[in-house]
Amino acid sequence: MHAAQVLVFEADNRLTQILEEAAGKNRWLLRHPRALKECLEMLGPGSPSVLVVRLGRNVEEELNLVSEVAHLHPDAGLVVAADETHAPLAGLAWDLGADYVLILPQPRELVTEIVGGLLNVPCGIEAK
Repeated sequence: MHAAQVLVFEADNRLTQILEEAAGKNRWLLRHPRALKECLEMLGPGSPSVLVVRLGRNVEEELNLVSEVAHLHPDAGLVVAADETHAPLAGLAWDLGADYVLILPQPRELVTEIVGGLLNVPCGIEAK
């Protein structure tokens, strides 16, 4: 079995920066796919995985990614994060297969606990 991996699909690196400490402590492989095909290739069998998708850059593509991963890799954890302007899409994200939908004003730092929970690893990282 390979190390757990966390894939972060986002336009900026805000969620990645939040996850870096927990990834280092828990030896998670933190990766940044930039395209749907690349993401699906990284989610191959053999290691527990969580995909974090941040809505914003191209909502249609991002939600398509959520749908594809839920269908092709049902064992992978799926987290959708979005700003308050995308709150109306929360129900759709759940319907497409998200395990958790993080909409601001929820603290972004919750993503560490959510990912740890989906990987069944207590993360032990406190929000700053």
